Amino acid sequence: MLTPGEFVGRVAEWVATFNRGSLDLPDGLLHKDATFRLNGVAYQDTLGRPASDPIVRLVSRGPGGYRLLVKALHYTLTTPEVALRNLDVHHGLATGHVDLSGVLRDTAEAWVANADIVMTIDLDGHITEVAVQMDDDRVARLQRARQ
Repeated sequence: MLTPGEFVGRVAEWVATFNRGSLDLPDGLLHKDATFRLNGVAYQDTLGRPASDPIVRLVSRGPGGYRLLVKALHYTLTTPEVALRNLDVHHGLATGHVDLSGVLRDTAEAWVANADIVMTIDLDGHITEVAVQMDDDRVARLQRARQ
C-alpha cells in the first residue's frame, strides 16, 4: 500500500493533470470499478438503466466514468480548475475539501463552489470510490449551465 504521503502526491498529480485540461489519470490511481457519487447518488444510478448493465458499468465506473464526467464538466464550465485542500489520509479513507472554479458556459460568469470529498482506498492504493458533497444550489446551477 502507498504511504499517505505517496497517495497525496498521486492525487496532487491527478489534480494538476485535470487543471491542464487533460482527461488522463496517473496509472493505477483509480480502480477499474471505482464509483463516483455526488451528494450520495452514484453516477451509475443516474443513467436510467440497471447498474448491473455492462454498458452502464463501462461508462459510469473507473477511468471511463471519470472521463465522461470530466467531459461533461468541461462542457459546463470553460477551463474548470480544482484546488484540493486539507487532504487527510487515514485507514483507507482520504478526506478533504475541493474548490471547483471556472466560467459558466451559459452566462460566461465566473463560478466557484466548495465541496467536501471522501475517497475510499483499497490495500493496493487504488481509489475505489470518490464521493463529493456539494451544496444543492451549486449543483443545480451547474445543471442549468449544461442545458
